[in-house]
Amino acid sequence: MINYNHLNKEQRNNIEYLINLNKTFTYISKSINVDRTTISKEIKRNRLIKSNFYDPFDKNGINSAISKCDKLLKPPYVCNSCPNKKYCTKHKLYYNAKYAQENSDNILVQSRSGVDISPNIIDEIENTIVPLIKNKNQSINQVYSNHSDVLYFSKTTFYKYVNLGILSLSNLDLPKKVKYKKRRNKVNTNYKRNIALLKNRTYEDYLDFIIKHPKMNVCEMDTVEGIKGQKVFLTILIKDTKFMFIRLLDNKNTKCVNKEIDKLKELLGIKLFSKVFRIILTDNGSEFFDPTHIEIDYNTGNKTCNVFYCKPYSSYQKPNIERNHEYIRRVFPKGYSLNNLTDIQVQKLETTINNIPRDKFKGKTPYELTKEKYPLLIEKLNYKHIDPDDVTLTKENILGDNK
Repeated sequence: MINYNHLNKEQRNNIEYLINLNKTFTYISKSINVDRTTISKEIKRNRLIKSNFYDPFDKNGINSAISKCDKLLKPPYVCNSCPNKKYCTKHKLYYNAKYAQENSDNILVQSRSGVDISPNIIDEIENTIVPLIKNKNQSINQVYSNHSDVLYFSKTTFYKYVNLGILSLSNLDLPKKVKYKKRRNKVNTNYKRNIALLKNRTYEDYLDFIIKHPKMNVCEMDTVEGIKGQKVFLTILIKDTKFMFIRLLDNKNTKCVNKEIDKLKELLGIKLFSKVFRIILTDNGSEFFDPTHIEIDYNTGNKTCNVFYCKPYSSYQKPNIERNHEYIRRVFPKGYSLNNLTDIQVQKLETTINNIPRDKFKGKTPYELTKEKYPLLIEKLNYKHIDPDDVTLTKENILGDNK
């Protein structure tokens, strides 16, 4: 259990639903796996007032409502499940997941404005580092030693973020606080970040890892551009069956990559996701420079897979996916804009490529091999089989009527 940590949209929806059912904070906390004090703080922080005289989160209005109703001084601190709310003439306070999420996001943006660190990195720290300090009483030196990929900046900066309230930590949470001399010269934090995340994730580490874990499934990941600066394909290839996932990204950045990874985790479930994507080898593209987001299940904090990186300018180290990209290039050569493609067209491209027989597999297709090895994956994807004579890898067939 953690104390107060940032809740996600799904957790807030569950809180609202269970409050409406008049469930206790203890019941709710067990349902979404957080401390009951987190539920209390969340509701007090994000409850709103329903009134024609006050804005929803007006502190004066909320305090006025509390002063006029003793029930709002004790759990659940809102009127969601009050049996008398239809007849009560007092101002009412409610917990609404949608508005709570918006209010929390606004508070987060305001608190982090002017700080030289991205929201993605802050979320990584909140989900991986903060619980280690709060719950396991690990020292700053300890977390820095084991998580230099996340904590790529100095310890002085870490303490600064704590003092500014950027992280859900206080000085009381820190086992030992030490003063460090401030550096005069500003360093390139992006360079430090890139070097730090490669620790234990290099191509040599990958080779060593697959030798020690020969039964773990290996995937290769990459992106395919049409016109530089426009939409791109995210591709992930299951190495032993040559089954390739193709997803269209609005931009070639970590946010879009993470979004598609999150969709796969949700669609497949963490257990199946971890089985299929247990080892991921990719290149040094900046869009893949958030390995922790890919590796960690933020609902539990458990590691689901391992991400490794090829050497720079060494695409030959992931030859399987590079060769498979030739199928994409038959339809959409380099320089062809991907901006107008629809999800249906991308899915048709993916399905067609995965139903092409391969000589290496004695005429079997990636679809057939994957269905044999991962039948649940094919079921979850709701994948369609294409008869051999109907496989047509042409632009006209993929685009259909929207040429």
